[in-house]
Amino acid sequence: MKTPFVQRVLRRATTGGGLAVAVISGSHLVGSPSPALGQDAPLKIAVVDIDFIAVQSPAGQALAAEIQKLRDDYKAELATRQAAVEEIQTKIAEVDSLDIAQQRVLQREYQDAVTSFQRYQQDVQGQAQQRQNEGLAQVREEIGPALQAIMKEEGYDVILNTGNPAVVMSSDRIDITRAVLERLQAAPSP
Repeated sequence: MKTPFVQRVLRRATTGGGLAVAVISGSHLVGSPSPALGQDAPLKIAVVDIDFIAVQSPAGQALAAEIQKLRDDYKAELATRQAAVEEIQTKIAEVDSLDIAQQRVLQREYQDAVTSFQRYQQDVQGQAQQRQNEGLAQVREEIGPALQAIMKEEGYDVILNTGNPAVVMSSDRIDITRAVLERLQAAPSP
């Protein structure tokens, strides 16, 4: 019989955030046989750190390199735009020699340059965040088949994500994070 605690843990594992996979054999839990399926073994549980795998997998490493390149390109363009803003600021500092019309033109140029700088900064940050979210979603999709294969091979009934708040504590004995990561690293690159 499922205790209220186990019911809450299983409900959170199957409906919580992240990629938590939970498959329950029959309607009974640890130590209870499942007569409907003829299983006498206790429930076999494993835990996996999906976030660690997402970062360490080949696809995750490629995504990190892509995001880093995007940031490097962004920094170079940002430096160029910053220099343009500073050049206009220098001209404004020498405002004593300019008439009022020229001062207004410089002020407008300065405001336009600052606005352009800020807009570019926001656009690039948005693009980087969007690409990172898309990439992480792709990485998580790639993790699924590796998890399913290990679940089937090892006979796990439940695989929980350690990043999910439903896992209060787990032993290293049931942590399959390394096995999933090794499987992803051994897979041919797409």
